[in-house]
Amino acid sequence: MTDAIVVIGFINTGKASLYHSIRKDNLGLKVAYLFDGVGTLPQSVLDESNGYKTLVEDTCIELQNGSIVTVMEEEFIGDFILKKGKFDKVIFFSHPFESTFLLEVLSCADEMEGSLGDFISSVKLINVVCILDAESLLDDLKSDKKVGDIMKIMSNEEDGEEEEGEEIDNQDIDDKNYEKELSEKFEKQQLEKHDHSSCCDEKGVCSSSTKQKDTKLECGKGCQKECCDDQNDEIDDLKDLDADIDELVKSSDKLVSTLILEQISISNIIILNKIDKIEKSKLEFIGKLLNLISSSLVIETSYCKIPNFQLLFNYVVTIRDYKLESETDTETGISIVNYYQRKPFHPIRLHKLLYDTIEKNENNQLNLTTNFKGVLLTTGLIWLANDMKNKYNFEILEGKEMIGNKRPFWSTMKESEWNPAIKENIEREIKLFKYQDRKIELSIVGLQSNGFDKDTIIKKLDQCLLTDKEMELGPNTWEIDFKSDLF
Repeated sequence: MTDAIVVIGFINTGKASLYHSIRKDNLGLKVAYLFDGVGTLPQSVLDESNGYKTLVEDTCIELQNGSIVTVMEEEFIGDFILKKGKFDKVIFFSHPFESTFLLEVLSCADEMEGSLGDFISSVKLINVVCILDAESLLDDLKSDKKVGDIMKIMSNEEDGEEEEGEEIDNQDIDDKNYEKELSEKFEKQQLEKHDHSSCCDEKGVCSSSTKQKDTKLECGKGCQKECCDDQNDEIDDLKDLDADIDELVKSSDKLVSTLILEQISISNIIILNKIDKIEKSKLEFIGKLLNLISSSLVIETSYCKIPNFQLLFNYVVTIRDYKLESETDTETGISIVNYYQRKPFHPIRLHKLLYDTIEKNENNQLNLTTNFKGVLLTTGLIWLANDMKNKYNFEILEGKEMIGNKRPFWSTMKESEWNPAIKENIEREIKLFKYQDRKIELSIVGLQSNGFDKDTIIKKLDQCLLTDKEMELGPNTWEIDFKSDLF
């Protein structure tokens, strides 16, 4: 199988720069570069890829060393990837407004048919690489803009409808109108590519001597004549395009900060780009933030020039540092809080902190309380007093919580099942602490302008811990007295 990576990142983070950096520094490698998204290859990719051979205009090119650069669509993968033989590496570039889509596609190879399924079955995903713009990261995290706002701005800029630098104040984008605008725009682009001059006159009437001249061509609605079969194929493609647009529109209500935090959370390598454009103190704060909320390997770059391309394809194991001190960036008001405890949470008190009631709403979800006001992200692992065997993933993101995906504590597992990369850490914890590796490790990112107060959130979390008297009762009593089905 061919080693592959997925590159994700918001707009203007440097995905095209990474492509050019890899392309220029690794001329001996035959690489398949696949760009996901609607439309053609990024213009910056086409403009600077010198000496390439055009296979399909604006959509698929072949570099001098045999590498292929194309969009992630069935026909191009079948015609230009699978038929080119084995590649040394595969690099997927995600759409800027997506986080997990490509990962979901890659995990469904067994369910896919055709060229795309065959290709995905032949690759092995090694790493997810997230590119961050160091210059704009903190501003993006504190922004109240939604993904749809940015999509709208980009669409208007492309259409020349908006002055440079002008921003849209309206936060409530009409998704249906936006979907219609996108659909019409891309439909127009696709139809302009079809040349009817050989079979239809300027009025859209079939001019072929073998066709009936009184039948009109209704561009955009599907030609009814055999001379325009290609046009019908394009209309079918537009239906698929509409489905892609539907998916993007569904995500348009998501906050930009949420999207970026999602991209960070699913990656195991982070390229922190444009570090030359920020002050050292700001860079240090971003480094602490990333270390606290992510266990990813962080590579600092300018123009996405990484020291060694192979770094992106090495297996990465890092350990998150939960012992960092809490800190606030005074300019943006973003706070990072490390919450680390060797006591368990009382399950009922934690539930009361999180939820107004045990009754679920119409969406089959519990309503979060206002106790986490101003929190952009809370993520980590928790220990519940009524369960001495398992730790639980805990996450709050954009007012939505996730508690679950329990996994056993290392001390309850056989030593042969331990992660060898952190074996020494596991042994040290088991020897040093009364309850071995059982602990609470939470990373919290909050925004002061949204009402976040780090002292308040720490106090509220502390109140959910077992008291000293409850700790004296011991695990056997905890499991009986604090038994709860709330989580």
